[in-house]
Amino acid sequence: MKYIRIFIALKNVHKMKKCIISQWINNEAILKKQVEELAANDKMAILKLKGENVLCSNQLEESHPAFLFLAKGKLSFKVNGDYIEIHAPAHIDFILIHPWSNMKTSKDFEGYFIMTEQSFFVRISESIRSKFVGLIYQYAHRPFVSLNEQAVQRVHLFIDMLTNIITQPEYHFRYEAMENMLRMFQLEVWNTVFSLYKNETTDEQHLWSDILSHFLHLVRTNCRFHHDVKWYANQLCVSSDALSAKARRMYEKSASQIIDEYLLIEAKAYLQNPAHSIQNVAELLSFSDQAAFCKFFKRCCGISPSEFKKGKQ
Repeated sequence: MKYIRIFIALKNVHKMKKCIISQWINNEAILKKQVEELAANDKMAILKLKGENVLCSNQLEESHPAFLFLAKGKLSFKVNGDYIEIHAPAHIDFILIHPWSNMKTSKDFEGYFIMTEQSFFVRISESIRSKFVGLIYQYAHRPFVSLNEQAVQRVHLFIDMLTNIITQPEYHFRYEAMENMLRMFQLEVWNTVFSLYKNETTDEQHLWSDILSHFLHLVRTNCRFHHDVKWYANQLCVSSDALSAKARRMYEKSASQIIDEYLLIEAKAYLQNPAHSIQNVAELLSFSDQAAFCKFFKRCCGISPSEFKKGKQ
């Protein structure tokens, strides 16, 4: 059993490193030895990057949470039509609400790229999320901050300690220590974010109005593929409970009910087309099977899909 666990852990390490290299790192940068692996295990990988255009130009979606400590030089990219240029020292969270394109690093660039396993990162974030929930949505749209000298010193310390812990597999409490160090790393970043926004007053009602508006847009465009409130909450950087509570207050419906309503509209539109069978509609709407779709339709509509089709003939 011990050897099986070791094999699985090693397999996960390889999977995470492969994910970083295939999604984030420019192949030429690897050949030019611009990438140095500092530490990696099944929960986290830390790479030191340097030089020009070390990162892939375009990033469309997140696979695992990733962030970059920009120690020297600059990083530039385009997002949502805007050209962004970030100079060191800075912290960048790769929160891809919108695709990032034309990503470039300067010749004097030096940075530390960190990727964490999804559930590991979520567990750490949820333990401190309440401390900065009011700023998450704002930060997610511009997820980068400049760091002062004191913050830079502490971030270097956290990265050194994480690297040291990860590279010592015999360290009995390495996962617990990694959690604590990554939590401190996050708090350091959010301390800087709070300092940045301290002179800005945020109207919570206006903020949530914006979030809910974005939620409705996401539901309209994604309900065929995503039926779970948690997916939408993650895109909006809020908790599922908060999203449902605010939706109920604003629309007198939970987030789940709103998703179901839009999904039902799509289902009825497909069912009215004689070319689509019930099985075909279930597949188009990303249900696990026809039975799951029929159960959903009957719950929301009161009749089965076949009865609905007959009524429209």
